[in-house]
Amino acid sequence: MVSERSFIRENTNRVLIKEFLIKKIEGAGFGGMNIQRTPMGTRINILVERPGMVIGKGGSKIKELTDAIKEKFNVDNPQIEIEEAGSRASLNAQIMAEKLAEALERGWHFRRAGHSTVRRIMDAGAKGCQVIIAGKLTGARHRTEKFTEGHVKYCGETAQEVMDEGYATAKLKPGVLGVKVRIMKPDAKLPDEVNIIKPPTKEERKEEKVESSKKEEKKKTDIKKLAGMKGIGPSVVKKFEKAGIKTIEELMELDVDDIKAMEGIGEKTAENIFKNLRKFIEEVV
Repeated sequence: MVSERSFIRENTNRVLIKEFLIKKIEGAGFGGMNIQRTPMGTRINILVERPGMVIGKGGSKIKELTDAIKEKFNVDNPQIEIEEAGSRASLNAQIMAEKLAEALERGWHFRRAGHSTVRRIMDAGAKGCQVIIAGKLTGARHRTEKFTEGHVKYCGETAQEVMDEGYATAKLKPGVLGVKVRIMKPDAKLPDEVNIIKPPTKEERKEEKVESSKKEEKKKTDIKKLAGMKGIGPSVVKKFEKAGIKTIEELMELDVDDIKAMEGIGEKTAENIFKNLRKFIEEVV
């Protein structure tokens, strides 16, 4: 029960820290955070679009942020690391949601802002995206507008795995508009995706056969290495070559009678070769 409570407490703390950071570094393009516990303390990685706004002059702002997190959330020795989103900003749902909210606050028409956001996300290489704007868009009544393009998953485990979601709010005179951005990133793999491997062509098969034969040839050991074996000299090796045996592997396939049958090789020599051949291969080859 204690572990369950600590688990709930840690996750609640994580959500509160995230909400705190979104408010505190508003305008810097908050793209997400990751909290890791280390022996040295608590490492907080923050992904932002404009890191300079978070770090501040001489690191003054990041020091204030570190102290605030330590005091407010009782985090043990927090160490904040800032990571720039860079080219990934257009594929980060949270950053795009905040950008959309900023555009609405600047006076952009919701349709223009929605279509512009979708176009930017898709141009960045996303497989699909959905932008939802809800609130008092044109009149006194609340309404919801959706802008969808590409492949979007709405529910189930697949949606949780492949869809990145971001939320933001735009404060306007008629009221607050809620903004939600959902992005399926380019590297997202869907369960129904199947990669069909093309069969190799005749030329490729020939090349594979040539390569495999070359490898087999490399594996074969030259019969001349037996010249250093006890009881065998260069003269016996020449007799093997004369008999058409060029590798030790070919010689291993023969029995004593086959070796005796070779011209110039006696019975004792044949028995000696057969007896010590495997031992010699283990030592030399």
